[in-house]
Amino acid sequence: MENFQLISSPIQPHLQRLIDKCQSDLIIASPYIKKAAIDWLIAIKSPSITKVSVLTNVSVENVLSKSLDTSALRLLLDEFQTTSIVSLPYLHAKVFVADKSTALVTSANLTNGGLWKNYEYGVVINGGNAVQVILDDIYAYMNLGGVVSREFLDIVENKIDELAQNKKGIEVNNATKSLQRKAQQSQEELQDVLLANRIRKGKTVNALFCDTILFVLQKHKDGLTTGQIHREVQLIHPDICDDSIDRVINGQHYGKKWKHYVRRAQEYLQENGKVVRVDSKWKLSNAD
Repeated sequence: MENFQLISSPIQPHLQRLIDKCQSDLIIASPYIKKAAIDWLIAIKSPSITKVSVLTNVSVENVLSKSLDTSALRLLLDEFQTTSIVSLPYLHAKVFVADKSTALVTSANLTNGGLWKNYEYGVVINGGNAVQVILDDIYAYMNLGGVVSREFLDIVENKIDELAQNKKGIEVNNATKSLQRKAQQSQEELQDVLLANRIRKGKTVNALFCDTILFVLQKHKDGLTTGQIHREVQLIHPDICDDSIDRVINGQHYGKKWKHYVRRAQEYLQENGKVVRVDSKWKLSNAD
């Protein structure tokens, strides 16, 4: 049976209790992550915590505004025996889970502000089925995102440095058109890097859409029309399903052709017995 405890600021003591309880696997979902918070986590963690799974949002806005420190992600990759980091656009959830026993769902990001300064709120759940449901949902979110590797962070940080130099040049030289174009190009190249990383190595846009269709149909047991599936998929992947762009990066198509790839994914799932079409609606084949 679940035990629920409502919590308020500061969130740090509650998160520390969760980390103290953790025996091996720690799961973190937070769009904003700062290095100071990771330094604290590493300082207090038990040596028995060997696996960390992180869901965050490595976006142009988050990186440029320094709401997310790439150095914090690099530190996580370095400090734990097994670390998996996934970036999912528009992530807003803040969730921490210790093993399969305790979960903290909160408004607080993994930052100094979230842990110590801001007025935050949340709930701690101990035991019961609710923790497993939370875990399943976070892992389902992670399945929709792109893997964050050291190589990916190297590229992002290089592009950020390049963009910072261009912007500094604009300030010093009073925003010449040439420098403005360079800054714009650097930002577009950074966006392309992030977009390309949305598709995992060895995976295709079609495979990502297959996973996404299964995800949305799991949430809609009564089924969805093709038009409704399009809306759900675009809400989850607005960067890939952007009607205003038409790009090919590493052989993958992004932008205007996305509906074509969603239809192909539907057909593939139907051919492989994963979904069925009943009248005008698509459902999971085991939905009944």
